[in-house]
Amino acid sequence: MLDQFVQYLETQVKNHSVYVWGAQGEGKDVISESWIKKKETSARNAERAIAHWKKQVAAGYGDVLRAYDCSGLGMRFLIDNGLEKSDMSSNSMLKRCERIKKEQLEPGDFVFLLDEDGRAHHVGYVVDRNLNIIEAKGREYGVVKSSLKKWDAYGRPPYFRDEQGKPEKRLLRLSSPYMSGADVKEAQSALLAKGYKVGKADGIFGPVTDKAVRAFQADNKLSVDGVVGPKTRAALAIN
Repeated sequence: MLDQFVQYLETQVKNHSVYVWGAQGEGKDVISESWIKKKETSARNAERAIAHWKKQVAAGYGDVLRAYDCSGLGMRFLIDNGLEKSDMSSNSMLKRCERIKKEQLEPGDFVFLLDEDGRAHHVGYVVDRNLNIIEAKGREYGVVKSSLKKWDAYGRPPYFRDEQGKPEKRLLRLSSPYMSGADVKEAQSALLAKGYKVGKADGIFGPVTDKAVRAFQADNKLSVDGVVGPKTRAALAIN
């Protein structure tokens, strides 16, 4: 499920999805100037959201973009996949999480900004081992991906766990853009140790790594799909 969550978030970035207060994934059949004005918290905020939406439509993304606010971006996936039954605010999402330290962050964890009373007012989502964050950042930005910067609190939600209750490992595969991170480098190093050519173990899952994974899978009578999942991880003896 973690892999699907990350792919969903990456798609919203790719599609230039926009920020609208209270939005939860509405698309072109719903989004309009009048709808944004009804959703937004003030006339000025509506103007800002409308301006950014029009800019993305003019750039050719009108058919694929969707509208979210920060919590709605995560909740849309959680509700659609039966992981939650109803909408939650950023602060309620924080309460659902196990509080962790920054150095414990893993893909699938949530990060939060807090107000002076310690309540969460904004949430983002960790999508890889480089600790890149995808968030519905604001009315002028929409859904964006950026490096981990200043966040106030860190949480591990109860959704993306394996049978032992540990955080799920993401599925590594050839994708666009290329997947990257310490987990990719670990797989590359294991392939190199077993004699498979991946070039340099640089933590980037490109075509050469894909070819090496497929060769390893074929030699070990695994499903040859180029995906480093649980069975391929076990055969490579990596966590």
